[in-house]
Amino acid sequence: MKLVANRDHDRTHLRDILRVGLIDATWPARFPPELAARLQHVLDTPDG
Repeated sequence: MKLVANRDHDRTHLRDILRVGLIDATWPARFPPELAARLQHVLDTPDG
């Protein structure tokens, strides 16, 4: 849901999930290309 909505506060929530270790760099491969690119952007910019 967070990747589909792609709102600023959704990306913030994803960064929080990243910080606590629930997602990592292996996750983009699990998604279709557009959503994978959004998640990769979050992974590449952990400080927003």
